[in-house]
Amino acid sequence: MSAPARQMRIRWGGASDRGLRRAENQDAMYADIGLFVVADGMGGHLGGSVASSLAVKTVAANSPSTPAELQAAVRHANQVVHHRSTAHPDLAGMGTTLCAIAVVQRDDSRVWCLVNVGDSRVYRFQGGELTQLTIDHNFVAEMIRAGDLTVEQAADHPRRNTLTRAIGVEPDVLIDDWILGLTGNDRFLLCTDGVTNELAEDEIAELLDTDEHPSDVARSLVRQANERGGRDNSTALVVDVNIEGIEIAPTAPDAEVTRMGDSTQSTPRRRSWRRSRSR
Repeated sequence: MSAPARQMRIRWGGASDRGLRRAENQDAMYADIGLFVVADGMGGHLGGSVASSLAVKTVAANSPSTPAELQAAVRHANQVVHHRSTAHPDLAGMGTTLCAIAVVQRDDSRVWCLVNVGDSRVYRFQGGELTQLTIDHNFVAEMIRAGDLTVEQAADHPRRNTLTRAIGVEPDVLIDDWILGLTGNDRFLLCTDGVTNELAEDEIAELLDTDEHPSDVARSLVRQANERGGRDNSTALVVDVNIEGIEIAPTAPDAEVTRMGDSTQSTPRRRSWRRSRSR
């Protein structure tokens, strides 16, 4: 007798705010069952919001259902943004970060595929542990990875917001991508640096460690980012995943994420923050 089919339930919620110092919100997000995207535009007045909106809409319109299709959708988004930028002088130089997760088909199984360009992030909160799954593409992050800068030095570095990779700036773009197994009860967070520049990761983890609906959690993250200074637009998209019949248990680090792309950075950054489950 074959095993009963497992049922996956997904619920999500997002929040976005221009912050306390910016005149407009240049972030964009998209959420639908099986595909979640966040982008943070750049390019001065109008350009940043155009870039992020175009990128998110293009990825969503491609309806990717395999890892290759998700990668192709991001490349298409890069082409669309770059073409618009070069065709309209008032939008010259615009670009955007983009991170996304999607439930896709790989061989005979359903998996999560993650993609990332820039320094918006995807986190997973599972079993009380927060894990950053994506790798930042900005000047200070690459200096830290090379051992030329400490985390403490990076906090106040004048080029801490300088991207080394973005959607739409060049005709082609290098995409980081990973495959992540469906492991039971997960909470994912996709967010822009307006959240991560204001909140420490233990604060993010504490806000995620609740039974509240993802919409309420997303609003709490954005609200707290504003309370910490709100220096940038902030966007948080929280996704809860439950698979019937699978207990909550983190998988082994070497088994849970498989790298798909050709970038030289291949290991997700892990955090050891874990709060007590004594409540």
